[in-house]
Amino acid sequence: MKNKLSTLILSLLIAFGMWIYVITSVSPGSEETFHNIPVVREGETVLQERGLMITEVSANTVSLKLSGTRKDLAKVNSGNITLKVDLSKIYEPGTHSLQFTASYPGDVASNAFVEEARTPESITFVVEERRNKEVPVEIKWTGSSPEGFLTDKESRVLDYPTVTVVGPASVADQIEKAVIEVDLTERRESISENFRYTLCDAEGNPVDAEKITTNVQEIRLDVKIQRFKDLKLVCNVVNGGGATADNVDIALSVDTIRVSGSEAVLDKLGDQLVIATVNLADYPENAELECAINLPEGVTNLTGVTETKVSLTFKGLITKTIVLDEFHSINIPEGMIAEITTQELKVDVRGPAQLMQRLTAGDVRATVDFAAAEPGSFSVRVIITFSEEFAALGVVGPCSVVATISPKE
Repeated sequence: MKNKLSTLILSLLIAFGMWIYVITSVSPGSEETFHNIPVVREGETVLQERGLMITEVSANTVSLKLSGTRKDLAKVNSGNITLKVDLSKIYEPGTHSLQFTASYPGDVASNAFVEEARTPESITFVVEERRNKEVPVEIKWTGSSPEGFLTDKESRVLDYPTVTVVGPASVADQIEKAVIEVDLTERRESISENFRYTLCDAEGNPVDAEKITTNVQEIRLDVKIQRFKDLKLVCNVVNGGGATADNVDIALSVDTIRVSGSEAVLDKLGDQLVIATVNLADYPENAELECAINLPEGVTNLTGVTETKVSLTFKGLITKTIVLDEFHSINIPEGMIAEITTQELKVDVRGPAQLMQRLTAGDVRATVDFAAAEPGSFSVRVIITFSEEFAALGVVGPCSVVATISPKE
């Protein structure tokens, strides 16, 4: 009796186990729904080669309701079910509804499941022509440079003068330029920065470019902002030839130019620029000189004028030619003798009229300095001096005589 009871219990346990196995693993009537399964797009490159692109899609994920054995259903989930849609079936713009295919992990047979439902049943794509075009970069300046500062807009440099836009033709065809907005208010230093831009139509209105891609997100702008000021041109005068700064009027055809540069450079430059130094002894009469306007490094001449004419007009002076025939030799080297070949020397003397009227050759002394002279014949400078009464006079132009230095016999 006891053995029969044990056998009965064992049979019941085995039967129960078999029932559990069939229910949980073998039962073919099990169902399960898998949500948010991503849809993989295939053939998108082919679509681009046809000059087309997707602008809208009805869904990017799908829900599948599958039936099959519990054993097979246990092997799949939303992450290992693969859904694919083939875009290469699209040949022209428009709205296209495409079916997708499902595949499962490798250890699950392709016919293991029956699709009871799919949500949505198909995916709808809106397709447009794909446009690729370049548009120029335009700078929209706002505000103004502070007083005394200049923005060199014409010489600005952009690392990308154009932007490539890619997107649906309906949007890309509206885009005519990429606009950078630069505010110059209180800008006292040159700009070297990256700026984001706005894609705009021909009138400068922003275009909704959400579906547009570009080749660059920011554009670097380099533009000089420098201080400017007016610079007075002056000519220095060296008194000589019986003339002083009081005896000559100096006029410049261009006496002021506008320059720009850094604050430090312009402060160092000052308010005047000396373009020439004129020794009045070099000019026997009124003269006109061409003088170049040379600026220090880092200073830009905004006027574009590179030279000016300097006019010298003497006043209250007269010039008289004196003939000298007596020369005084000094500093003759030891053991040498000096012989002056020139017998007469004409000297142009200039000074106030009241003095010049009384001047004679006797009031003028000609001295020849042979210091450091070597044996031979050569031209040597003559030093002209005047008596104290005629100290205000001067010689115009250089004076020299021909002389010979030879050893004493």
